[in-house]
Amino acid sequence: MPNTLVHFAAQGTASRGIWRRVDARWIFLGCLLPDLPWILRRVAVGFEVPANTYDLRLYTMAQASLAVTLLLCAALALVTVAPRLVFGILGLNALLHLLIDATEIKWGNGVHLLAPFSWRMTSFDLINGEGRLILVFTVLGALLVGWEIARWRPPAIRLDLRPKRLALAAVLGTAYLLVPLAFLDGVEASDSYSVKTLREVSARPGRTVGLDRTSFIAGPNGGTVEMWNGERLRVTGPVPDHDARVSLYGTFLEPDLLRVDRYVEHRRSRDWPSYLALLLLAALWLRPLLPVRRAPAA
Repeated sequence: MPNTLVHFAAQGTASRGIWRRVDARWIFLGCLLPDLPWILRRVAVGFEVPANTYDLRLYTMAQASLAVTLLLCAALALVTVAPRLVFGILGLNALLHLLIDATEIKWGNGVHLLAPFSWRMTSFDLINGEGRLILVFTVLGALLVGWEIARWRPPAIRLDLRPKRLALAAVLGTAYLLVPLAFLDGVEASDSYSVKTLREVSARPGRTVGLDRTSFIAGPNGGTVEMWNGERLRVTGPVPDHDARVSLYGTFLEPDLLRVDRYVEHRRSRDWPSYLALLLLAALWLRPLLPVRRAPAA
C-alpha cells in the first residue's frame, strides 16, 4: 500500500472537491481507517501479544475489508451531530483508500473490495510504489495536512455523546471487532497473502508464493528470506549478493526451501512517511484543544 501521506494528498484533494467547507479532521481520519487493523497488528506483533500468527493475519485482512471498515465508519458517525454527512465522508474515503492501494504494484498483495461475497484480492498493479509520483504525493500530503493545522478553524462537526448514540455506536463497534471472526475460513480458502500455502507446511512443495517488501539476508549458498509469520526460509535462484529489502515471487521446492523466480529490490522505506502522517493527524485532532491566539485590541 502507498504510505499514508499519499492517501492524504489524493483523498484530501478529492474530498475537498466534494465537500469544500467540511471539517478536515473527518476527511483525514477516513483516509486512515482501512489501515487501522494493520497498524494494530504491527503493534500486537511488536509487543509480542500471544496470538496465532496465521489467525491474526486472517483477522486483520477480514477487518480491513471495505464491508467491515464501513461498520467502523458508521460507529464513528453516530457520535457526531451530522451522522449521515460523516458516514459519507468516512465511507467514501475508505473506498478511495482501498482503490488507491489496489493501483500500486504489489507482489502477492491486494485489497478485499467485494468481501464477504468474495475474498479474492483486487490488485490493478498500475503504479510503481517507489516512483516519482509517489514521492510528489508524499510531499503534497504532508503540506496539505500541515496547512489544515495552520489555518485552524473551530470544529464544524461536533461530537454528540448522548447515551442512545453511544449505545448504538458501541453495538457497531463491537460488530467491527467480532464480525471478522466469522470469515476467517473464507479468507484462508482464498489464500490471500499466501496464508493457506504457508500454514500447510507439508503441502508447500510445488506451490507458489508472493512476498511484498520482506527482508533478504545474503549467505554463501543463496541466503534466507524472512516471512511475515516470523519464519526464515532458505532460498535459491536469482537473489541479491547483499542484505536487502525485496519483493519476490517464488516456488517451494521443499517445505523450507524457496526458489526465487523473480524479485525486485526496494531502496526506499515507506514507514517513516506513514509515521509522520499519524503525527500530523493527531496534531490536527488535538488542535482544537490548544488555546487560540487573539489579536490584541486596538
